This record gives sequence, structure tokens and C-alpha cells, in this order.
Amino acid sequence: MNSQITQKTLPGSIILMLLFTCTTLHFPQDADSLIGSGKLTVIIKGFESDEGNCRFALDNSKAVYESEDSVWIGKVLPIQNKKVVVTIDSLNYGVYAIRVYQDKNKNSKIDTNLLGIPTENYGFSNDASGWFGPPSWDKAKFIFNKPEITIHIDID
Repeated sequence: MNSQITQKTLPGSIILMLLFTCTTLHFPQDADSLIGSGKLTVIIKGFESDEGNCRFALDNSKAVYESEDSVWIGKVLPIQNKKVVVTIDSLNYGVYAIRVYQDKNKNSKIDTNLLGIPTENYGFSNDASGWFGPPSWDKAKFIFNKPEITIHIDID
């Protein structure tokens, strides 16, 4: 008497359905697919003094970040005890980047020397830095996707 080992197999239609389901699932990979909002707190340290004010820019796209004359959310904030704390409530989840500088003389621009090198302290999210100019969007961007996130920026 021959004994055969039999395998249980799934019918073809179930296999096709599982394959279709697995290949069509979408996992969030970008800001457009993030849903929700939360509170962003930014702590900026490293000021040499409380002189002037802190210019803060939160940018929500590469185009805005790279623009010299626009910001998505901009704030002018007092420096207290060589530190600034910014809180933004109800910020939609997404991808952002932050730029800050100390406007010591309150002339609404970052002052530079003859070579174009800033003479006022500045900083970026992720403490990003760049060669011969500001860091790229990719270096400075961060994903905001939790009910509360705190970011620390040390200015130079």
C-alpha cells in the first residue's frame, strides 16, 4: 500500500486575492499622507546676549525654504536669558524646516561681512549646516507626525 503525503494548498483565487491585497497596500511615505495635528515646541539656545530679537521661520516646502523673501510661518521673538522658546499649537502633520537668526540691530535682515558671511548668529532645524550658504532642504527638514514634538536648535 502506497502512502502519499498530501499538502494543503490554498485555492488559486485566495492566493490571487492575497497577492493583490499585499501589492496594493499603501503605507504613508510623505507629508501628503499624514493626517492629524499637534503641538510643536522649538527651543533655541546659544545666543551670545539678549540683544535684538530672534527671527523665526517655519517653512512647509522646499520652495518656501529656498526663497529669500518668504516664509510659511514667521515670528519675531524676544530673546530672554539667551534663549527663545516657540510653541505652535494645532500644527498639521507634515514635513517642515526651521530657520532662525539673531537680528541684533533689529534691521530685519541677517547682516553679512564683505565676503557674504553672516555676522549675526543663525541656526536651522536638525542643527543642519551647509557649505557656502544655508543647508539644503533635505538636511534641515523634519517630519512632524506626533501629538507633541520638541526640537532643539543651537545657533552659531
